[in-house]
Amino acid sequence: MKKKNLKCKTTLSFDVDEQFSFEKTLYSPSRFPSRLEFYDKNNPCYYLPLNLEFIIVGVKYYMCGKQLCADIFSENELSIEELKKGEKEIRFRLSLDNSYSHFYSKYENDEYLKDIVNRNRGKHKIKIYSLYENLMVSVFLQNATVQRTIRMCQNMLEKYGTLLCFDGIKIYAMWRPEEFEATDEELRALKLGYRSKNILRITEHFIKNKVAESELREMPTDKLEKELLKIYGVGKQTVFYTIGRPEYLKHIPLWERKILSKYLFDRELCEEKTLVDWFHTRYGQWCGMALSLIFEDIFYQHKNKPFPWLKIIMREK
Repeated sequence: MKKKNLKCKTTLSFDVDEQFSFEKTLYSPSRFPSRLEFYDKNNPCYYLPLNLEFIIVGVKYYMCGKQLCADIFSENELSIEELKKGEKEIRFRLSLDNSYSHFYSKYENDEYLKDIVNRNRGKHKIKIYSLYENLMVSVFLQNATVQRTIRMCQNMLEKYGTLLCFDGIKIYAMWRPEEFEATDEELRALKLGYRSKNILRITEHFIKNKVAESELREMPTDKLEKELLKIYGVGKQTVFYTIGRPEYLKHIPLWERKILSKYLFDRELCEEKTLVDWFHTRYGQWCGMALSLIFEDIFYQHKNKPFPWLKIIMREK
C-alpha cells in the first residue's frame, strides 16, 4: 500500500440545475460500505478519489449557494491542463451536462414513481468510478454477500491501493491497471477465490489493448456493450453495473431482481424477461433511470425504517 499526503488545494465550481439534489446524487445507501468514499452528513460534503491518468487526487464535493464546488487536493500544484482534465472528468462522472428535469416531470404522477420522484427529485445517475474501477468492484460483488464483498475490497485496497490523506480524512484510491503486479496465488491469499483470475484477466486486457475509456464513452450503447463483453470475466451482470446509461436495461442480476420483485409486485422472484420488459414498456428510454431510482429509494427507506423482507435478502442480523 502506498500513502500520499495531499496538501495542495484548488477549487472548481459548477453551475447545476436548480433542482439538483446534492445528497441524493452523491450519497447511495445501496452501495456497499467501502473506504473508497466518505460522506460527512453533519457538514454535507462527499469525499472521493479521482485518477487523472498518472495523477491521483482527492476530491471534496459540497454545495456553495447554488453551485456545486469541488476542492481538488493533490501532492503538487496542478497545471491548467490537469485541472481541465479534472473538470471534464467530474462533469462526466456526475452527469452535470445532462438534464433530468424531463424525467421527473414526466413521471411525477406515475403509479409506481410518484412518491419516489417526490423524495428523489434532482438526483442524477452518476458514475463515481472509472471503467476499470467499476469492473473491479463488479468482480467483488460476484456471488458474494455484502460482508464478503467488503472484506475482499478492503483486503485489496490495503495491499494494492493508495491511502489518500487530505482535509482531515483518509480514503483509498484503487490501483491503476498499468501499476498492478500480482499473482493468482497472492490474490487468492486475500480470500478472492475464483475472482482472482477475473481480476488478472481484466487487468491484462486493459494493458494489452490499451483501453481508452474516453473512446468507449463516445460509443453508442449497443456498441459499448459488445466492447465490454469482449473482456474476459465480464458478463451480463457486470455490464449491468458498468454501463449505467438512463436508457440501458437488458439484464437484472438475481439479487436486484429479488428486491424489485418483492417491492414492486410483492412476489418472491419475477422472471428476468418479465421484469425487463415491464421497465421497457412502462418507462421507455428512461427504463434504466427508473430502475436505478426505485432501487436507490428502497435502500433510503430501508435505512430510515428497515424492511423485514429486505433484511432477509441482505442477510442482515
